[in-house]
Amino acid sequence: MRPFLSGVFLLASTLCWGQSEFTIQLAKANSALALPSMAVHNGVVYAAYRSFDVLRFSNQLQVVAYDLGLHKELQHVTISVPKVHGARASEGLFLSEDGQTLAYAELHEPDLILLLATKNLAEIRRSNTLPFTPQDHQRMFAGFDQGQLCMASNVFEYGKPELEGLRFIRLGISDLKPSSDIKISGVAQENPGSIVWLPREKTTWVVRGSVWKQYTEAGELTGQKLEHENVVSEGAIPLGSTKLLAFYGRYADGSVVSYADHRSSELKMQCAPHPYESSTDLAYAGALCTTQRDILPEAGGDKIVTSEFLLLKADGPTIAWRHPMAGLSVADSNEPDTGFQRGDPLLYRAGSKLLIVAPSKAPSLTVYEIDAPQ
Repeated sequence: MRPFLSGVFLLASTLCWGQSEFTIQLAKANSALALPSMAVHNGVVYAAYRSFDVLRFSNQLQVVAYDLGLHKELQHVTISVPKVHGARASEGLFLSEDGQTLAYAELHEPDLILLLATKNLAEIRRSNTLPFTPQDHQRMFAGFDQGQLCMASNVFEYGKPELEGLRFIRLGISDLKPSSDIKISGVAQENPGSIVWLPREKTTWVVRGSVWKQYTEAGELTGQKLEHENVVSEGAIPLGSTKLLAFYGRYADGSVVSYADHRSSELKMQCAPHPYESSTDLAYAGALCTTQRDILPEAGGDKIVTSEFLLLKADGPTIAWRHPMAGLSVADSNEPDTGFQRGDPLLYRAGSKLLIVAPSKAPSLTVYEIDAPQ
Protein backbone atom coordinates (compact mmCIF):
# COMPACT_ATOMS: atom_id res chain seq x y z
CA MET A 1 0.00 0.00 0.00
CA ARG A 2 1.34 3.45 -0.86
CA PRO A 3 2.09 5.54 2.28
CA PHE A 4 0.46 8.94 2.88
CA LEU A 5 -1.93 8.73 -0.09
CA SER A 6 -4.79 10.29 1.84
CA GLY A 7 -2.66 12.46 4.09
CA VAL A 8 -3.42 16.10 4.82
CA PHE A 9 -0.96 18.74 5.89
CA LEU A 10 -1.33 20.15 9.42
CA LEU A 11 0.66 23.08 10.80
CA ALA A 12 0.83 24.16 14.43
CA SER A 13 0.40 27.84 15.19
CA THR A 14 2.96 27.97 17.97
CA LEU A 15 6.60 28.73 17.18
CA CYS A 16 9.70 27.61 19.05
CA TRP A 17 12.50 29.99 20.01
CA GLY A 18 14.64 31.11 17.10
CA GLN A 19 12.02 30.23 14.47
CA SER A 20 10.08 32.33 11.98
CA GLU A 21 7.87 31.35 9.06
CA PHE A 22 6.32 32.77 5.92
CA THR A 23 4.37 31.47 2.93
CA ILE A 24 4.99 31.41 -0.83
CA GLN A 25 1.80 31.51 -2.86
CA LEU A 26 1.58 29.05 -5.78
CA ALA A 27 -0.85 30.30 -8.44
CA LYS A 28 -3.18 27.62 -9.88
CA ALA A 29 -1.83 24.90 -7.54
CA ASN A 30 -4.04 21.98 -6.47
CA SER A 31 -2.37 19.63 -3.96
CA ALA A 32 -5.07 17.00 -4.44
CA LEU A 33 -3.91 16.50 -8.05
CA ALA A 34 -0.24 17.56 -8.15
CA LEU A 35 2.52 18.53 -5.72
CA PRO A 36 5.40 20.95 -6.33
CA SER A 37 8.85 19.55 -7.03
CA MET A 38 11.54 21.87 -5.68
CA ALA A 39 15.20 22.80 -6.06
CA VAL A 40 17.24 25.66 -4.56
CA HIS A 41 20.38 27.60 -5.51
CA ASN A 42 21.95 30.77 -4.07
CA GLY A 43 18.90 31.58 -1.99
CA VAL A 44 16.39 31.10 -4.84
CA VAL A 45 13.90 28.26 -4.60
CA TYR A 46 12.41 26.86 -7.81
CA ALA A 47 9.06 25.04 -7.78
CA ALA A 48 7.45 23.16 -10.69
CA TYR A 49 3.90 21.79 -10.58
CA ARG A 50 1.01 21.02 -12.93
CA SER A 51 -2.18 23.08 -12.98
CA PHE A 52 -5.61 21.63 -13.84
CA ASP A 53 -8.91 22.78 -15.29
CA VAL A 54 -12.31 22.17 -13.68
CA LEU A 55 -12.59 18.77 -15.40
CA ARG A 56 -9.24 17.64 -13.90
CA PHE A 57 -7.33 17.83 -17.17
CA SER A 58 -3.81 19.23 -17.25
CA ASN A 59 -1.56 20.34 -20.11
CA GLN A 60 0.33 23.11 -18.32
CA LEU A 61 3.36 23.16 -16.01
CA GLN A 62 3.77 26.14 -13.71
CA VAL A 63 7.37 27.02 -12.82
CA VAL A 64 8.21 29.63 -10.17
CA ALA A 65 11.46 31.21 -8.99
CA TYR A 66 11.29 32.82 -5.53
CA ASP A 67 13.99 34.69 -3.59
CA LEU A 68 13.96 33.33 -0.03
CA GLY A 69 15.91 36.28 1.37
CA LEU A 70 13.86 39.03 -0.25
CA HIS A 71 10.54 37.13 0.15
CA LYS A 72 9.82 37.98 -3.48
CA GLU A 73 8.70 36.07 -6.56
CA LEU A 74 11.27 36.62 -9.31
CA GLN A 75 9.68 34.75 -12.21
CA HIS A 76 6.65 32.64 -13.08
CA VAL A 77 6.21 30.89 -16.42
CA THR A 78 3.63 28.48 -17.85
CA ILE A 79 4.91 25.69 -20.11
CA SER A 80 2.88 23.36 -22.33
CA VAL A 81 3.32 19.69 -21.38
CA PRO A 82 1.65 16.38 -22.41
CA LYS A 83 -2.03 16.28 -21.52
CA VAL A 84 -3.16 14.07 -18.62
CA HIS A 85 -6.39 13.52 -16.75
CA GLY A 86 -6.51 13.21 -12.98
CA ALA A 87 -3.68 13.27 -10.46
CA ARG A 88 -0.13 13.41 -11.82
CA ALA A 89 3.10 12.66 -9.93
CA SER A 90 6.50 14.13 -10.70
CA GLU A 91 9.77 12.31 -10.10
CA GLY A 92 11.58 15.53 -9.23
CA LEU A 93 13.19 18.85 -10.11
CA PHE A 94 16.99 19.09 -10.05
CA LEU A 95 19.67 21.74 -10.63
CA SER A 96 22.83 21.21 -12.68
CA GLU A 97 26.17 21.44 -10.91
CA ASP A 98 26.77 24.96 -12.30
CA GLY A 99 23.30 26.15 -11.26
CA GLN A 100 22.34 27.16 -14.82
CA THR A 101 19.92 24.38 -15.77
CA LEU A 102 16.83 22.84 -14.21
CA ALA A 103 15.65 19.33 -15.08
CA TYR A 104 12.04 18.27 -14.45
CA ALA A 105 10.84 14.68 -14.88
CA GLU A 106 7.66 12.62 -15.13
CA LEU A 107 8.73 9.03 -15.75
CA HIS A 108 5.39 7.32 -16.41
CA GLU A 109 3.38 7.61 -19.61
CA PRO A 110 3.17 10.16 -21.06
CA ASP A 111 6.91 10.47 -20.32
CA LEU A 112 8.54 13.86 -19.92
CA ILE A 113 12.05 15.17 -19.35
CA LEU A 114 12.22 18.96 -19.51
CA LEU A 115 15.33 21.17 -19.32
CA LEU A 116 14.94 24.85 -18.37
CA ALA A 117 17.38 27.75 -18.00
CA THR A 118 17.47 29.13 -14.46
CA LYS A 119 18.15 32.71 -15.66
CA ASN A 120 14.72 33.08 -17.31
CA LEU A 121 12.97 29.68 -16.94
CA ALA A 122 12.99 29.31 -20.74
CA GLU A 123 12.75 25.80 -22.18
CA ILE A 124 16.05 24.43 -23.51
CA ARG A 125 14.93 21.00 -24.73
CA ARG A 126 12.64 18.11 -23.84
CA SER A 127 12.07 14.42 -24.46
CA ASN A 128 8.82 12.46 -24.44
CA THR A 129 10.52 9.16 -25.29
CA LEU A 130 12.34 7.47 -22.41
CA PRO A 131 13.98 3.99 -22.47
CA PHE A 132 11.61 2.34 -20.00
CA THR A 133 9.55 -0.84 -20.52
CA PRO A 134 6.59 -2.27 -18.55
CA GLN A 135 9.17 -4.29 -16.55
CA ASP A 136 10.74 -1.07 -15.18
CA HIS A 137 8.99 -0.60 -11.85
CA GLN A 138 9.54 1.93 -9.03
CA ARG A 139 11.21 4.49 -11.31
CA MET A 140 13.54 7.14 -9.91
CA PHE A 141 14.99 10.43 -11.19
CA ALA A 142 18.33 11.30 -9.57
CA GLY A 143 19.24 14.52 -11.38
CA PHE A 144 22.57 15.57 -12.86
CA ASP A 145 25.94 13.85 -12.91
CA GLN A 146 28.77 15.36 -14.98
CA GLY A 147 26.75 16.46 -17.98
CA GLN A 148 24.29 13.58 -17.81
CA LEU A 149 20.82 12.99 -16.37
CA CYS A 150 20.38 9.94 -14.15
CA MET A 151 17.37 7.63 -13.90
CA ALA A 152 16.88 4.25 -12.24
CA SER A 153 14.28 1.51 -11.99
CA ASN A 154 13.58 -1.78 -10.24
CA VAL A 155 13.24 -4.36 -13.03
CA PHE A 156 11.13 -7.49 -12.61
CA GLU A 157 8.43 -9.56 -14.26
CA TYR A 158 6.19 -11.90 -12.31
CA GLY A 159 7.19 -15.52 -12.77
CA LYS A 160 10.55 -14.60 -14.35
CA PRO A 161 13.08 -14.11 -11.53
CA GLU A 162 15.95 -14.09 -14.03
CA LEU A 163 14.80 -10.61 -15.15
CA GLU A 164 15.13 -9.05 -11.69
CA GLY A 165 17.65 -6.31 -11.08
CA LEU A 166 18.27 -2.62 -10.51
CA ARG A 167 18.72 -0.60 -13.68
CA PHE A 168 20.73 2.64 -13.94
CA ILE A 169 20.31 4.87 -17.01
CA ARG A 170 22.17 8.05 -17.94
CA LEU A 171 21.00 10.46 -20.64
CA GLY A 172 23.23 12.95 -22.43
CA ILE A 173 22.06 16.51 -21.73
CA SER A 174 22.78 17.61 -25.30
CA ASP A 175 20.26 15.23 -26.88
CA LEU A 176 18.49 13.46 -23.96
CA LYS A 177 19.38 10.08 -25.44
CA PRO A 178 20.85 7.17 -23.41
CA SER A 179 24.61 7.39 -22.93
CA SER A 180 24.77 4.35 -20.63
CA ASP A 181 22.38 1.65 -19.42
CA ILE A 182 23.55 -0.70 -16.63
CA LYS A 183 21.64 -3.44 -14.83
CA ILE A 184 22.62 -5.33 -11.67
CA SER A 185 21.04 -8.72 -12.36
CA GLY A 186 19.61 -10.50 -9.34
CA VAL A 187 19.78 -7.45 -7.04
CA ALA A 188 16.38 -5.84 -6.55
CA GLN A 189 15.12 -3.36 -3.96
CA GLU A 190 12.47 -4.56 -1.53
CA ASN A 191 9.47 -2.42 -0.66
CA PRO A 192 8.70 -0.23 1.24
CA GLY A 193 11.03 2.60 0.45
CA SER A 194 12.61 3.75 -2.75
CA ILE A 195 15.79 3.08 -4.71
CA VAL A 196 18.81 4.40 -2.78
CA TRP A 197 21.32 5.44 -5.43
CA LEU A 198 24.28 7.82 -5.47
CA PRO A 199 25.11 8.35 -9.18
CA ARG A 200 28.26 10.39 -8.52
CA GLU A 201 29.59 7.64 -6.24
CA LYS A 202 28.31 4.93 -8.62
CA THR A 203 26.93 3.00 -5.64
CA THR A 204 23.52 1.86 -4.43
CA TRP A 205 22.14 0.52 -1.13
CA VAL A 206 19.78 -2.47 -1.18
CA VAL A 207 17.66 -3.73 1.72
CA ARG A 208 16.60 -7.32 2.41
CA GLY A 209 14.58 -7.64 5.59
CA SER A 210 16.37 -5.33 8.03
CA VAL A 211 19.84 -5.53 6.42
CA TRP A 212 21.17 -2.82 4.09
CA LYS A 213 24.09 -3.71 1.80
CA GLN A 214 26.01 -1.42 -0.52
CA TYR A 215 26.74 -2.41 -4.14
CA THR A 216 28.61 -0.77 -6.98
CA GLU A 217 26.76 -0.16 -10.24
CA ALA A 218 28.65 -3.18 -11.57
CA GLY A 219 26.88 -5.35 -8.98
CA GLU A 220 29.83 -5.87 -6.64
CA LEU A 221 29.45 -5.74 -2.87
CA THR A 222 31.56 -2.98 -1.30
CA GLY A 223 31.61 -4.59 2.15
CA GLN A 224 29.50 -1.83 3.70
CA LYS A 225 26.58 -3.39 5.58
CA LEU A 226 24.09 -2.17 8.17
CA GLU A 227 22.22 -4.75 10.26
CA HIS A 228 19.49 -3.95 12.75
CA GLU A 229 17.38 -6.00 15.14
CA ASN A 230 14.13 -4.37 13.98
CA VAL A 231 12.89 -6.40 11.00
CA VAL A 232 10.68 -3.61 9.54
CA SER A 233 12.61 -1.22 7.32
CA GLU A 234 10.95 2.08 6.38
CA GLY A 235 13.60 3.28 3.90
CA ALA A 236 16.94 5.10 4.02
CA ILE A 237 18.70 8.31 2.97
CA PRO A 238 22.26 8.13 1.55
CA LEU A 239 24.59 10.73 3.07
CA GLY A 240 27.83 10.12 1.22
CA SER A 241 30.14 7.38 -0.02
CA THR A 242 29.83 5.11 3.06
CA LYS A 243 27.16 6.94 5.07
CA LEU A 244 23.52 6.00 5.43
CA LEU A 245 20.59 7.08 7.59
CA ALA A 246 18.21 4.11 7.96
CA PHE A 247 14.65 4.16 9.32
CA TYR A 248 12.89 1.32 11.15
CA GLY A 249 9.53 1.08 12.87
CA ARG A 250 5.96 -0.09 13.11
CA TYR A 251 2.87 1.44 14.74
CA ALA A 252 4.28 3.46 17.72
CA ASP A 253 7.82 2.17 18.01
CA GLY A 254 10.84 2.87 15.86
CA SER A 255 14.39 4.11 15.47
CA VAL A 256 16.76 5.97 13.19
CA VAL A 257 20.22 4.47 12.69
CA SER A 258 23.17 6.53 11.50
CA TYR A 259 25.80 4.40 9.72
CA ALA A 260 29.29 5.43 8.56
CA ASP A 261 31.98 2.97 7.43
CA HIS A 262 31.07 -0.05 9.61
CA ARG A 263 30.04 2.05 12.62
CA SER A 264 26.47 2.82 13.61
CA SER A 265 24.52 4.63 16.31
CA GLU A 266 20.80 4.47 17.02
CA LEU A 267 18.14 6.93 18.11
CA LYS A 268 15.10 5.17 19.53
CA MET A 269 11.71 6.87 19.47
CA GLN A 270 8.08 6.23 20.33
CA CYS A 271 6.84 6.59 16.76
CA ALA A 272 7.59 5.07 13.36
CA PRO A 273 9.92 7.32 11.29
CA HIS A 274 9.89 7.51 7.48
CA PRO A 275 12.24 9.49 5.19
CA TYR A 276 10.45 12.71 4.23
CA GLU A 277 12.73 15.36 2.73
CA SER A 278 14.94 16.62 -0.05
CA SER A 279 18.10 18.17 1.38
CA THR A 280 21.00 20.24 0.07
CA ASP A 281 22.95 19.74 3.34
CA LEU A 282 24.02 16.16 4.09
CA ALA A 283 24.48 17.05 7.78
CA TYR A 284 20.68 17.14 8.15
CA ALA A 285 17.80 14.95 7.10
CA GLY A 286 14.05 15.05 7.49
CA ALA A 287 11.59 12.40 8.65
CA LEU A 288 7.90 12.04 9.22
CA CYS A 289 7.28 10.20 12.49
CA THR A 290 3.83 8.68 12.94
CA THR A 291 1.97 6.55 15.46
CA GLN A 292 -0.81 4.08 14.74
CA ARG A 293 -2.97 1.86 16.92
CA ASP A 294 -1.51 -1.63 17.15
CA ILE A 295 -4.69 -3.37 15.98
CA LEU A 296 -5.99 -4.89 12.75
CA PRO A 297 -6.56 -2.48 9.83
CA GLU A 298 -10.27 -3.38 9.67
CA ALA A 299 -10.56 -2.14 13.25
CA GLY A 300 -8.91 1.19 12.43
CA GLY A 301 -5.31 0.13 12.95
CA ASP A 302 -4.15 1.73 9.70
CA LYS A 303 -5.17 5.25 10.77
CA ILE A 304 -2.53 7.81 11.78
CA VAL A 305 -3.00 8.98 15.39
CA THR A 306 -0.11 11.45 15.60
CA SER A 307 2.32 12.79 12.99
CA GLU A 308 5.36 15.05 13.29
CA PHE A 309 8.10 16.31 11.00
CA LEU A 310 11.55 15.74 12.53
CA LEU A 311 14.68 17.62 11.49
CA LEU A 312 17.49 15.16 12.22
CA LYS A 313 21.15 15.96 12.74
CA ALA A 314 22.60 12.96 10.95
CA ASP A 315 25.84 12.39 12.86
CA GLY A 316 24.03 11.60 16.15
CA PRO A 317 21.50 11.00 15.11
CA THR A 318 19.65 13.60 17.18
CA ILE A 319 16.43 15.54 16.74
CA ALA A 320 17.30 19.19 16.05
CA TRP A 321 13.72 20.47 15.50
CA ARG A 322 10.23 19.07 15.31
CA HIS A 323 6.85 20.33 14.14
CA PRO A 324 3.37 18.78 13.82
CA MET A 325 2.86 17.73 10.21
CA ALA A 326 0.99 15.02 8.32
CA GLY A 327 2.09 13.44 5.07
CA LEU A 328 1.02 14.74 1.70
CA SER A 329 1.22 12.71 -1.51
CA VAL A 330 -0.27 12.10 -4.95
CA ALA A 331 -0.33 9.08 -7.27
CA ASP A 332 -1.30 8.81 -10.93
CA SER A 333 -3.77 6.09 -10.01
CA ASN A 334 -4.37 3.31 -7.48
CA GLU A 335 -2.55 0.82 -9.70
CA PRO A 336 0.80 -0.42 -8.29
CA ASP A 337 3.13 0.74 -11.09
CA THR A 338 2.15 4.33 -11.73
CA GLY A 339 3.84 7.54 -10.64
CA PHE A 340 3.90 8.34 -6.93
CA GLN A 341 5.14 11.52 -5.26
CA ARG A 342 5.43 12.53 -1.61
CA GLY A 343 5.21 16.13 -0.46
CA ASP A 344 8.81 16.12 0.74
CA PRO A 345 9.97 19.38 2.36
CA LEU A 346 13.15 20.94 0.95
CA LEU A 347 15.96 21.49 3.50
CA TYR A 348 18.34 24.36 2.73
CA ARG A 349 21.27 25.81 4.70
CA ALA A 350 21.60 29.61 4.44
CA GLY A 351 24.47 30.81 6.65
CA SER A 352 23.48 30.34 10.28
CA LYS A 353 19.91 29.46 9.33
CA LEU A 354 18.20 26.29 8.16
CA LEU A 355 15.18 26.74 5.91
CA ILE A 356 12.52 24.07 5.64
CA VAL A 357 10.32 24.68 2.57
CA ALA A 358 7.22 22.51 2.86
CA PRO A 359 4.29 21.95 0.47
CA SER A 360 0.87 22.43 2.02
CA LYS A 361 -2.71 21.48 1.33
CA ALA A 362 -3.30 25.14 0.48
CA PRO A 363 -1.93 26.53 -2.84
CA SER A 364 1.28 27.64 -1.15
CA LEU A 365 4.60 26.62 0.37
CA THR A 366 5.33 27.22 4.05
CA VAL A 367 8.91 28.25 4.81
CA TYR A 368 10.23 27.63 8.33
CA GLU A 369 13.45 29.46 9.16
CA ILE A 370 15.27 28.19 12.25
CA ASP A 371 18.68 28.72 13.83
CA ALA A 372 21.01 25.98 12.58
CA PRO A 373 21.90 23.64 15.46
CA GLN A 374 25.56 23.83 16.46
